[in-house]
Amino acid sequence: MKKISYLFVLAAFSGFAQHSKLVTVIETKADIITTDIQSNIYVVKGNELSKYNKTGKLLYKYSNKNLGNIDFVDVSNMLKPLLFYKNFLQIIYLDNTLSTNGDPVALDRIGYNQAQLACTSFNNSIWLYDQQNLELVRLDQNLDRITGTGNLSILLNTQLQPNYLLEYDNKVFVNNPLTGILIFDIYGTYYKTISIPGIQHFQPIGEWVYFMTVDNKIEAYHIKTSEIKQFTIPSENFINFRLETDILFLQNKDSILLYNDSP
Repeated sequence: MKKISYLFVLAAFSGFAQHSKLVTVIETKADIITTDIQSNIYVVKGNELSKYNKTGKLLYKYSNKNLGNIDFVDVSNMLKPLLFYKNFLQIIYLDNTLSTNGDPVALDRIGYNQAQLACTSFNNSIWLYDQQNLELVRLDQNLDRITGTGNLSILLNTQLQPNYLLEYDNKVFVNNPLTGILIFDIYGTYYKTISIPGIQHFQPIGEWVYFMTVDNKIEAYHIKTSEIKQFTIPSENFINFRLETDILFLQNKDSILLYNDSP
């Protein structure tokens, strides 16, 4: 995404309050939602993953009942979505039609018996949060360790109970609701903390990190300047959100609402 697109996204989000138009409703309950850069939306319900396009049309489904519920889906690389099954310490890769893509990754077989989080990294690599050693670890495509942060509890002098891990634009984001969002570079070097406790959902876009506050509002934090912007959203009863270019996705208990900023 080019810099002008970052500015457009920020302006678009600001304009939703004045010009929002509900364009699609996907009637479904969801445990997890996420989106890709083409505004496709991915919905997890238990052990099933569904992919919809931006008009709300169901495109594909995937499930694997042998591995239980899906704990995380990463579509940073939309051609190779990553699914993480924490209870079974398994990573499954799919293709853009949600068909399996390559062999599963059994983390316990390579020494990570307490991997709590996993996400996609560049060059077909993987980031893990290893609870046993309280550290971030990056594995290459051959599952060899490339780098690690060391014990983050000691490094940052803080208690860790992270619940979300994501690489974006040469940065690694770890959500630790006790303290805020921890930011590292792609070599695992600590950069800074967005010191806002209680964040449950966030999305980095350009130099901004959009997040839900504890009272269900959406704000954006500028990574370099620490500036915070607040937004008025066209619906009050939502539990998660995503933003892709000109579409705002709001999840409530029974459906997913798609808004655009057209007048």
